[in-house]
Amino acid sequence: MKQPILSIVGFSMFAIGILSVILSLVGLKFTFLNFIYNHGVITIIIQLIMLFGGMIVLYVARTSNDNDE
Repeated sequence: MKQPILSIVGFSMFAIGILSVILSLVGLKFTFLNFIYNHGVITIIIQLIMLFGGMIVLYVARTSNDNDE
């Protein structure tokens, strides 16, 4: 049961990260991420952490070697 939840969390982190980066390139913002957008360069760093962190969580969830038999 742990892997599907981690997969959903990883995919949603990746999707929000990539969409926030793409939308910020054209000047748009997600309203639920307004607390991030007022910090300058740290905003880009947080978005990239969400993007790559989501990929890492998704990778770990899909390649886990737990044998829950």
